[in-house]
Amino acid sequence: MQWQGTPHRFGALAKLFHWTSAAAFIGAYLVVYYVIWCMDDEQPESLVVLNVHWMLGILVGALVLPRLLWKLLDVQPDSPPGSLLEHRLAHLAHWGLYALLIVMPLTGYIGTSMATDYGLFSVPSFRDTSLFHWIAATFDLTWEAFEAPVDVVHHVVGKWVAWVVVLLHVAAALFHHLVRKDTVLVRMWPGQSDR
Repeated sequence: MQWQGTPHRFGALAKLFHWTSAAAFIGAYLVVYYVIWCMDDEQPESLVVLNVHWMLGILVGALVLPRLLWKLLDVQPDSPPGSLLEHRLAHLAHWGLYALLIVMPLTGYIGTSMATDYGLFSVPSFRDTSLFHWIAATFDLTWEAFEAPVDVVHHVVGKWVAWVVVLLHVAAALFHHLVRKDTVLVRMWPGQSDR
């Protein structure tokens, strides 16, 4: 297993970041939609399930900066054949995904008034941090006034933008694999050797 990438494929660490982020992001969606569709979110038992959503969201957020740093330091595979427009759109789409991986966890965390319990430790809610107390004192804000617009951003991006960005990413990978028959998908697939 080679941790670093080559001109032909991503290394093991980039794959680990990619698939862990993807699994946590999708898992967070599945959990929150389970709560929306199958539970009464006013009942205390829904908080246990929502805590899993918060845990996964914080994991996604915690992985973004190391992932971006590794992207800057690691060898990136060569771009596949394609037009300049295709390459620019692909580049834009990837940065859109990174923006999503920052915006969703950030707005989720700062808009949640409860601590996230990981069992061995917990992450305090943003409402309980000194940063929020400073913001509230400086701008004369209540938690409700602060949380409401943050919650709107989280829900609008989550309901309308995230699905589009993720589905475009998956569709592009499948297009490369099934139509173009190039190595764009397999070079990120776990366990693929250098070619």
